[in-house]
Amino acid sequence: MLELFGALISDYMSSRDLPMDSTVSAAGVIVLRALIRKRAQKARDILLEEIRLGNRPITFENADEAAAITYRYMRAAEEGTARTNLRLLARVIVGSAEGPGLYADDFLRWADVLAGLRREEVIVLGVMQRLNDQPPNPDHAENPAFLSWRECKTILNADYGIEPHVSDAYANALLRTGLVQLVSGSMETPMVPLPTFALRHLSAILSVEGIIQSEQSAVVP
Repeated sequence: MLELFGALISDYMSSRDLPMDSTVSAAGVIVLRALIRKRAQKARDILLEEIRLGNRPITFENADEAAAITYRYMRAAEEGTARTNLRLLARVIVGSAEGPGLYADDFLRWADVLAGLRREEVIVLGVMQRLNDQPPNPDHAENPAFLSWRECKTILNADYGIEPHVSDAYANALLRTGLVQLVSGSMETPMVPLPTFALRHLSAILSVEGIIQSEQSAVVP
């Protein structure tokens, strides 16, 4: 399967030979081509690393599925998607193959959700996922949504240095993903963010904080 991905990635890279326009200098085109190839190589390395770290071979329904998934992943790289986000997408590929099954439609949906997240949004999502995957906290029984979000903000501040009011802003930004919703909170905070069931679906594929840690390890000399 590594050979298939390698071939598809090579095909994608060779297809990105940009035509020169009369309004663009030859030097500019050369620089742009070099940038795109550098981004593609980075994405290739991340994807192959995640595949090697996987627990089982990746299988596709057919070659069209493989091409659609690989090309969408490489397009994200070409558009300048950050390393952490590329690793999230790569892990969706590997985690789907290990779990519910790898299908182009599902990957394309996750790619649209995850590729454009800011670093801080990824962090907030990761901590929300961590708490959401734990058994219900009996101390939160009186008002689980409000108390869970308060705990989440405490962790974000202690572990990542994100101030509580900033956490609120990033959580609200995550509403666009469908992974977070607003629910009734308290008199103090009428509405608080809460994971949707879609975040549990993502948890079956990957750990967001695990990806953050993997990427930190990968870039540390």
